[in-house]
Amino acid sequence: MAETPEGLYLSAREAAAELGISLPTLYAYVSRDLIRSEPVPDSRAKRYRAEDVRALKRRRSQENQEVGGAPGTLSFGQPVLDSAITLIADGRLHYRGSDATALARNSSLEQAAALLWGCRDVQPFTKDAVFRPSERLAALAASLARVPRIERCLSLLPQAALEDAAVYNMTDRGLAATGARLLRYVAAVIAGETPSDKPVHEVLTRALTQGEKPASELIRAALVLSADHELNASAFTVRCVAGTGATLYGAVQAGICAAQGPRHGGLSGRVEGLLLDMSNRQDVEDAVVQRLKDNDPVPGFGHPLYPDGDPRAAALLAMVGEKYGDDANFLRAQRIVGVMAEAGGLKPNIDFAIATVGAVLHLPRGAGLSMFVLGRTAGWIGHAMEQYRTGLMIRPRARYTGETPR
Repeated sequence: MAETPEGLYLSAREAAAELGISLPTLYAYVSRDLIRSEPVPDSRAKRYRAEDVRALKRRRSQENQEVGGAPGTLSFGQPVLDSAITLIADGRLHYRGSDATALARNSSLEQAAALLWGCRDVQPFTKDAVFRPSERLAALAASLARVPRIERCLSLLPQAALEDAAVYNMTDRGLAATGARLLRYVAAVIAGETPSDKPVHEVLTRALTQGEKPASELIRAALVLSADHELNASAFTVRCVAGTGATLYGAVQAGICAAQGPRHGGLSGRVEGLLLDMSNRQDVEDAVVQRLKDNDPVPGFGHPLYPDGDPRAAALLAMVGEKYGDDANFLRAQRIVGVMAEAGGLKPNIDFAIATVGAVLHLPRGAGLSMFVLGRTAGWIGHAMEQYRTGLMIRPRARYTGETPR
């Protein structure tokens, strides 16, 4: 007998009770697309897919029972491989032992990249470490000028790999030099410029703004804070691709594909939409509270790895306040943060902070994803390098749940 529509859904309180979590945590799961929500017919309330709630409950139960390399360790939260790149612990983020929020105050993305790549005896970002595209590739780039920035990267990176013969130098120095060329090329493609040895945050600032120094400082900090976040979906994808022996260009291209998804880097677009919507309203607090009443999750808030708040967001928003504290867009964002803390019990994450930078600097839609991808390219290259050094291919096994063989 077919299941009734009522049996397909749970109310917010029913879903939260079944998972043993609070309503704000439920909304955080929904905002990260772990649970689907739909409008209740003839109502402003939301209902939640029961199958998603129960699937998540089963995964959480398995994770609580299983350790090490046991089945289920690819679910959120369980370590699956060793890495010396990034540590997330006690509410802090460290790049090879250095606090990422402290680095964001003064370091360039290139400096963060060299740290993430473990470059102790070599400086990869020399003046010569610049990819020089052929006339044919430069013409192709010009023909794609109106294509969205990230899609432009996906179109040009495979062609660039064909022209960069040194990409096959797999020594530590060779990988570092290729990483420098690749990071600078991604910056140039996103900015629509010719590759150069200019600091990548300045390249991106010129493309997105009028080039003023405060804007450059915020974009630089956003890039550094986006550089890596341990074994997230895109980093794991990069490592899988690198483990097959693919080049750095191919590995980074895979990372970009993964980051585009609305559950990952693409979430920034939803936050940009939220801030744009709120810019046309006077009743910001009431509008946010109404969304909470309707069980409509507010994007850009909460992070499972930071129950006390995302330190990257706190650091970046503090810098925005120092430079643009009187800006109407920043003040509006702060009002959203305030009501979410009080009524929703959630603090902003890096997606909200980057979108706030975009709103304050009047950046075009999609700029948040551009900053995220350029910053994260540094981390992807580091993960690919680390995977190459292991000499291993990542090949987990599946737990079969299909029909019994006849």
